[in-house]
Amino acid sequence: MKLSAFLVFALIVSLLSFSASNNIISNNEEYVHFNQVTMKFQGTDAVISMSYSLDMFSCMYVFLMGTYNLEPAIDKFFYDFGDVEVLEIGKDSAVIFVKDVSRKNDEYYLHDSHEMGGTVKVLTMMYPDGSTRTVSSVTATPDTFYDG
Repeated sequence: MKLSAFLVFALIVSLLSFSASNNIISNNEEYVHFNQVTMKFQGTDAVISMSYSLDMFSCMYVFLMGTYNLEPAIDKFFYDFGDVEVLEIGKDSAVIFVKDVSRKNDEYYLHDSHEMGGTVKVLTMMYPDGSTRTVSSVTATPDTFYDG
């Protein structure tokens, strides 16, 4: 009797984790909620810190299978950014390095808008001089320029 109860429980967990994995990978905003993205510009590159929250099934999947399974969802979220490298990833945050997200034009750097694969509640752009720009509920980075 104990063995059959265990098998039923294992089957339920397997089905739920399989369902959650498909939802995470599809990057549907119902399952991954992007709360905050902070872009810190470094010349033409940027270091991006982000926080997100997962629904219960996705959270269970990450708990069982590991946070590296979130990497495809993060890659899809930054699909328009070009050369993206995930440096750190956790159950509710990640750090990403993006190469050539801006371009140099004489004495300024120009950042053209990039689409994101979802809506971010708060986007903060930190410039090399320490100033910041914050926008809410965005699906793309705004066009901007900054000093090197």
